[in-house]
Amino acid sequence: MKRFSWILTVPLIVVAVVFLTSNREPVTLDLWPFEISLRSSLHWILLACVAFGLVVGAMATWQSTAPARRRVAELERERAAAAAADNGQPDLPSPAAGPPEPERRRALGRY
Repeated sequence: MKRFSWILTVPLIVVAVVFLTSNREPVTLDLWPFEISLRSSLHWILLACVAFGLVVGAMATWQSTAPARRRVAELERERAAAAAADNGQPDLPSPAAGPPEPERRRALGRY
C-alpha cells in the first residue's frame, strides 16, 4: 500500500512543480462578493489555496474528534477518582477479565 501511495504521489508532485514553474506570469484573482482584486503570480495563489485548505481540513478534523477527546478526558477523570478512592493503590485487572476497555475498543477498531 505504501508503494502504491508513492507511485501516485511522486508523479503528481512532478506535474504540480512543472505546472507552477511554467506559469509564472501574473494573474488577477477577483474575489466576487467583496469586489477585491489580487494580482500575483499563479504559484503564490495556488500555494495560498493549498494552505487555506490545510487549515480548514485541520479544523474539521479537530472538530470531528472532539467527542472522542471528551470521552478520553472523562475516562481519565473516572480513573483518577477511582485511584483516589483506593488510597493510591494501583488497579490491577484480574487475568480472566481481559484487556482494559480502551485497549479492547482499539483492538476492535471502535476507538
